[in-house]
Amino acid sequence: MSPRAIYVDIDDVLSATIERLVDLLDELHARRVDIEHVRDFDLMRPFGLDEEGIRRFMDVAHRDEVIESFAPHEGAVSVLERWKQAGHAITLVTGRPPITTHASRRWLATHRMPHDALHHLDKWGRPSWNDAGLPALRFEDLPAFGFELAVEDSLSTAVRLVEELELPVALMDRPWNREVGHLPARVRERLVRCRDWREVARAFDFD
Repeated sequence: MSPRAIYVDIDDVLSATIERLVDLLDELHARRVDIEHVRDFDLMRPFGLDEEGIRRFMDVAHRDEVIESFAPHEGAVSVLERWKQAGHAITLVTGRPPITTHASRRWLATHRMPHDALHHLDKWGRPSWNDAGLPALRFEDLPAFGFELAVEDSLSTAVRLVEELELPVALMDRPWNREVGHLPARVRERLVRCRDWREVARAFDFD
């Protein structure tokens, strides 16, 4: 089979991000939140923080030492290795702000995550996301990559990938992406819910 171009997110796809952020909330605010109650991708409400509070929290969350402390998700490395060995191109497309690129690259190297490229994508149009004006992608840039599959956890991003790029999306099952009943059937049928990387590999076994 010919090589495929694959889009892979990092947070809560390759890395156990929400688990670390829940711990960080406890460290900073002495407040414990059950991950199953994090039903909103915007953490302000589930973490019980106001706008200034979530801004300060995310500033800490994006520090190098926090990013480099994330645990990798089980099975991610082995699936990416298999894809790479089969000749597929793996592009990591993260919604992290571009200032995190060095810490992100060190994390990827530490955990030996196979990939061909890393890009930062402005997924939510947040005004302060890239204050430094560092290199970053817009959704309008994605068609040029020729992606044929995406692995994501953000429901809103996954929907855009289906609607704008007509991609099948392996949607990593998380509490914040389970409400899909409002979506058109043509979108839902291209979202393949996967509980872990073993299910991603089974659903998209195109070696």
